[in-house]
Amino acid sequence: MPRAAIVSPDPGNNAGGVERVCLQLSQALERRGWEVEIVGPTRTPGRWRSRLGLGYAALSRSATASTRAGGDLDLIVTNGFLGVGCPRRTPRIHVYHGTMVGNVRAQRGSLPARERLRRTVGAGLTEALAGRGGARVVCVSEPVAEEVRRLYRLDTDAVIPNGVDVETFAPRPLAAARARLGLPEGGRFALFVGSLEHRKGSDVLLEGAAGAGYELLVAGRSGAPGARHLGVLEPAALADAYAASDCVLFPTRYEGCSLVVLEALACGRPLLSTPVGWMGTLLRAVPSYAELCVEPTVEGVGAGLRRLGRLDSAAACRAAREFVCSHNSLPVWAERWQALVGELLDSSARSSPPMAR
Repeated sequence: MPRAAIVSPDPGNNAGGVERVCLQLSQALERRGWEVEIVGPTRTPGRWRSRLGLGYAALSRSATASTRAGGDLDLIVTNGFLGVGCPRRTPRIHVYHGTMVGNVRAQRGSLPARERLRRTVGAGLTEALAGRGGARVVCVSEPVAEEVRRLYRLDTDAVIPNGVDVETFAPRPLAAARARLGLPEGGRFALFVGSLEHRKGSDVLLEGAAGAGYELLVAGRSGAPGARHLGVLEPAALADAYAASDCVLFPTRYEGCSLVVLEALACGRPLLSTPVGWMGTLLRAVPSYAELCVEPTVEGVGAGLRRLGRLDSAAACRAAREFVCSHNSLPVWAERWQALVGELLDSSARSSPPMAR
């Protein structure tokens, strides 16, 4: 049985986007007969190492330690800045879900200058090194691939957008979904899913929604004052949250290929988001969806919500769901990954020296 290790930022957490992708990949490989272990950092960097911007390299080395410690692996999959220190003899795929440099730029209004410098230099350098060492480079969208080439001077071997379970995340009756979540049937709800980060437009959500007459729902670890907090939801309940909402708000300032975007579109709900990352792919396929794009400002969100009330967005939502089902379903995603892994292992076998007799 072939063995693989997937290096995740937090193996015990399946709420984060990268962690969920790691779990999906593990399950896809296991269905193909692989034995898979998801590993991650085991040590927290010391205070001074972190202050000097060296904490990211230390986390990366800690996360990949098990790939160096005995036992033959047939494949290693690393992510983001977690990829430094893997054995070069083992075939490896490194995934960029975005870049730390781009992430920091989007957080500019919420991070002190010193922390921006630490993340840009310390994490950015570690992230650039993580994709080297003979790894095949995968990016989750064309904009990420361009960013990786421009910032890190790395060519992308494959662009594989994230996948979504389009059976679970599918249109559902609004009234039944609201009843299951305990929401009043006659309310006007705008849903935000994820962590309340400046990068994701958390600073414009509540005022923008309230100004347009919507109550804000938040599904995630933390809620926002004045919003209704639904908590961290399992997939079936999260699909209910999408179905129960009049629209999904995701005014992100930076994104690679968001699972929230794919889930909302798969559920057929109007998604008010920004034209960043993978959204450019959708807009090329469904140009009419541009009417639902917003600026990540209070005024932009409010205007988008008021515009939504005047639009007939049903056709655009149907077209967007059809596109996601055709291009981003889990079976399609898994086939792309299987093709890449197969090609990598074949190439590795051809390049390996013959065993001595």
